[in-house]
Amino acid sequence: MSFIRRIKKKSGVYLAEVESKRENGKIRQHVIRYVGREVNGEAGRKTYTSNIRAVEVKRYLDVKLIDSLASQLGFKDTIPKEILIFTYAQLLDRPGINKLEEWLSSTEIPKILELENISTAKLYEALSKFDDANFREIEDKIRNKLLLYEKDTKSIVIDVTDTYFEGRKVPGKPRKGKEDKVKKLVQIGLAVTKQYGFPLFHNTYEGNISNIKIFSDLLPRLWELKSDPTIMDRGFLTNENLSNILSLKLKTIAGIKRDKYFQKRFLEKLDKEQLYSIANRVKLKNTEVYVKSFRYRSGKLLVIYNPSLEVLKRTRYYDLHKKEGVAKYLGYSLIYHNTNMEDEDVIRTYFNKDVIERAFRQMKGILSLRPVRVWMQSHIRSHVKICYLSYAILALLSYKLRKLDISAVEALDKLKSGYNVYLHDTQSDFSWNTTVTLSKLQDKIMNVVYKKH
Repeated sequence: MSFIRRIKKKSGVYLAEVESKRENGKIRQHVIRYVGREVNGEAGRKTYTSNIRAVEVKRYLDVKLIDSLASQLGFKDTIPKEILIFTYAQLLDRPGINKLEEWLSSTEIPKILELENISTAKLYEALSKFDDANFREIEDKIRNKLLLYEKDTKSIVIDVTDTYFEGRKVPGKPRKGKEDKVKKLVQIGLAVTKQYGFPLFHNTYEGNISNIKIFSDLLPRLWELKSDPTIMDRGFLTNENLSNILSLKLKTIAGIKRDKYFQKRFLEKLDKEQLYSIANRVKLKNTEVYVKSFRYRSGKLLVIYNPSLEVLKRTRYYDLHKKEGVAKYLGYSLIYHNTNMEDEDVIRTYFNKDVIERAFRQMKGILSLRPVRVWMQSHIRSHVKICYLSYAILALLSYKLRKLDISAVEALDKLKSGYNVYLHDTQSDFSWNTTVTLSKLQDKIMNVVYKKH
């Protein structure tokens, strides 16, 4: 019977498989083969590079990072594994659903998620079922996790965007969207935190619903979160919506359309020369504006004049219309607020609300919200939810990388080269795997992801 013997030498401890044989009446040990060197109490197998074959190479490091963030957000306790596949794929390569099964075989996603026998049919089934999931409960859990990182938990930015889809059997008429294409649309109302753009909740609507009605639908959620303030662009605030905001005792900073009522009541009575003075100047990031405030509806109406913008808009207006018309109002914008903030702070808060625009850019571009490559209405809604989950991971990654000079998208790209390589020793019939050596930057990225804050 053979056994492993430890052989001590100056260079270390080596392991050999030996067997005992009797020779000339004495028991002697004969080496069958050398196993390798002992490292930290375990055998380090001896191999020759000429005998090693690479069997498989699988995408690993970026998958591991995304999986870690998903765990930190509680996804792995609440989201079906098949939906996690869609979410991870959205962040990595965004393959079509018919190519997803093949794409998965080149990654460590099935191993990490402990999934076997993944088929396109099962993925379609999961997509249909996910539409019936209690996503509001999922949103609440994600929000509670993300708000641990956010100091300003009350300031909320909301907006609405639209995206095209191709489903012929889905209700709705084609209409012109924000990109001037005439197709069927689905609209997404999204609320994010002001500081880091963490997603708070969303809702999906048909393409013909006005922002005014969408805001009325979102208002109860804003009240539940006790938003202070809700920051929103023009198109949401009407007299009725403002009355509802005031009755719920919510705070808001909102753009107001410069319609005939406000032109006549405020702009026509305004002395531009008096407004255009150093006492009324407010410096912003890339420009400067001049502001005059008026009491209005239990709050303030801020009339903002931007001389640089007026020049650009008047030139364009005259080229198109060749008459005065409303030219005298160009360069003006209106903001309503009922906060305790100073006017300057309100203006900066409003014009620095690009966090919601970045969120939509990421959902539409990086996460491929557009175009929706599914056809059934339930699949379209589920796809939007998957993009929401993917954006939550991306937002948390952006937060964790805030001290490194790299974006979340760039970080994922840097980790693409982190493969798991599966090797086989043809001589000993031994198989193992190893991860491609991390670069310093990859190591930094992985380290910040595993930190709690």
